[in-house]
Amino acid sequence: MKFSHNKKRNTAFIYETLLMEYSKASINEEEQKKSNILSILKEYFSKTKILKQDLEIYKAFESTDDMDSDLITKMLSEAKLQFNSLDRDKIFETQTKLINTINKSLSPNVWTNFVPNYKKLATINQVLSKSLNPKKQVVIEKKLLGMLNRIEDTKKPFPNVNNLALKTFVEKFNNQYGDKLNEQQKKLLSHYITSADDDTEFKLYFYEEISRLKQTIQEKINNDNGNLSSKLQLIYEKVDDYNKRKLDTDLMTEVLRIQSLVEEI
Repeated sequence: MKFSHNKKRNTAFIYETLLMEYSKASINEEEQKKSNILSILKEYFSKTKILKQDLEIYKAFESTDDMDSDLITKMLSEAKLQFNSLDRDKIFETQTKLINTINKSLSPNVWTNFVPNYKKLATINQVLSKSLNPKKQVVIEKKLLGMLNRIEDTKKPFPNVNNLALKTFVEKFNNQYGDKLNEQQKKLLSHYITSADDDTEFKLYFYEEISRLKQTIQEKINNDNGNLSSKLQLIYEKVDDYNKRKLDTDLMTEVLRIQSLVEEI
């Protein structure tokens, strides 16, 4: 059964594709574009803005690992209520302005960005908007509940500080990969902690750090005349693929390891 979905009317997709565009701009050292994206994020997704309120409903679905099926069903019902309690006409109007801003200030090509969790975001949007006929609506809702309950097949997103013993995460990393975090690793975790209430800042810093790692590795490749360059090229290709992956504990652990490796080199 096919379901139509307009991604430009999906607030969470717009937000994620802007982050992907920022990641690309960081890698390509496009400072003006980075500045434009930050301005757009501040204008449309700051705490008091209606798109921020809409976005928070989508974010509630990011991690359901500690919820049973009954609780997930109740959360979905509450999400529907909150979604419909917002001024949908105002959201549509604001989205239209945002779409035009992106097309003019950045490029229409932004809409072609790869968003790792697109399928899930699209399904959430279809369930919340209730724009399908009764049969399709029931089918798509069942599909979403299946996604949310499929814990064993999903990777855990990097947990919210309020729910995580961050200390435990750090200690586990140290026990597995070394005795102490280096300066860059501390900065990465520090940005995560200080942006607990709004993960936009952390994600932007994360993509900046990916860009820094790529540049550092490339410099090492260019300056190496031995056997190390081939190994570094493999690492570079791995890091280059990070912006296509979902930010979760596995990716965070990999980046922390790469940071340690780069410092050693």
